[in-house]
Amino acid sequence: MKICFITGQKESKQCGITDYVELLAQRLEKLEHQTELYFINKDCVELTDLPDADLYSVQFAPYSFARNGLPNQILKCLARKLQYKKVHLNFHEIWVGAYPNANYKERGIGWLQKKLTLRFINKCKPAWITSSNAAALDRLKQAGVPAIFLYLFGNIPFLANSKATTKGQTLNVAFFGTPYADFPYDKLGNFFSNLSNTSGKKLKIILIGRQREDAGSNHLYSLCKKNDFLVERTGELSTDLISELLQKCSLGVSTTPYDVIGKSGATAAMFEHGLPVLAYDDGDTLQESLFIPDPFKDQILLINDHSSVEELLQYIEKPRKSFFDGVAHTANKMLELVS
Repeated sequence: MKICFITGQKESKQCGITDYVELLAQRLEKLEHQTELYFINKDCVELTDLPDADLYSVQFAPYSFARNGLPNQILKCLARKLQYKKVHLNFHEIWVGAYPNANYKERGIGWLQKKLTLRFINKCKPAWITSSNAAALDRLKQAGVPAIFLYLFGNIPFLANSKATTKGQTLNVAFFGTPYADFPYDKLGNFFSNLSNTSGKKLKIILIGRQREDAGSNHLYSLCKKNDFLVERTGELSTDLISELLQKCSLGVSTTPYDVIGKSGATAAMFEHGLPVLAYDDGDTLQESLFIPDPFKDQILLINDHSSVEELLQYIEKPRKSFFDGVAHTANKMLELVS
């Protein structure tokens, strides 16, 4: 089968969706399928060079198709091109403003994005619609779109034969990915203090990879200074060094809200390396719609839950889980879906 992946313009800086598609395509080619990557130029709407394929997999995010997040002409043209094709539509992001505390600007832009998206779906008529997180699946369901879950993997392969160890009097805590500003760092500080006192170990916070200097990282530095936690900033690293560091850590923290944690490739990398991951449920999605993929159900802990410290220490004492090959898992699930 020949699969054409359609995504937004490939930027000069690193792009999570681009990494995702390239890794998935490489895996599918190992399984003897042909793949082609088609990048939509944000300044061009003709799409005259769309290649022939057996399946078109559209990797959807509004701002990857248009700088203002409103890809009206691109979606119209794409719908015409794909109207009678076999199409898989995978939502990395849906419309903005689809949460209770969104401001008026976000709600206005989101209303337009939702209108464009639903019109695209109605004209394109994809055979399969997927997304990676509970919030997006819930909002799509509310809009009458029958979407199902497709796991979004991490992009950090496992470094075999690493001499990394988690033993010692220091508890290494990984922050991999952007520390978002609206995360409740005060609750995290209380959790960390309790964890340090209960375990009798000093906490070392390791910020892995490139980090923006913004409100989120400033909150984190203040938390560490206030509680006398050790801090290490690695800067940009190779995937091998990131894997080695994740293997040295006993815990990961995701500042991505619990209901959208499935769209975070950085969090997926921590899960896949066997780390328990701390997160926060901001209450934006109803409890009955929330879920964590089966392979990681015992690895997610919420700082909202007072019993999480004891659960975490019990988890850390267990033998480390084997690496979970997320790329292979998703490639197989995608093929099962479209077969």
